[in-house]
Amino acid sequence: MPSIYRRMLRAALLDPELYEEVEADRGATGQACSVVVLSAVAAGIGGIEHHGVLGVLGYTLAALAGWWIWAYVAYLIGTRLLPSPETGCENTSV
Repeated sequence: MPSIYRRMLRAALLDPELYEEVEADRGATGQACSVVVLSAVAAGIGGIEHHGVLGVLGYTLAALAGWWIWAYVAYLIGTRLLPSPETGCENTSV
């Protein structure tokens, strides 16, 4: 299994081959979840200056909620509004 650090670097560099690789690798879901959680915790740590230690929890939860909302919106757009044969969703009704 490829290193999570290498995949994060390739994602930051917008390597198009990475996205095909990750799509085919079912084991990449855990790595993707780790990246989301780490970035949410980083956002939480960024809130220490403004809201103290309790702000870490609030900012972390807000970042996770924001990620979930945008992931769901992207899912709806990709499967309902702009489906293609590759998505496996032929239903175009919203």
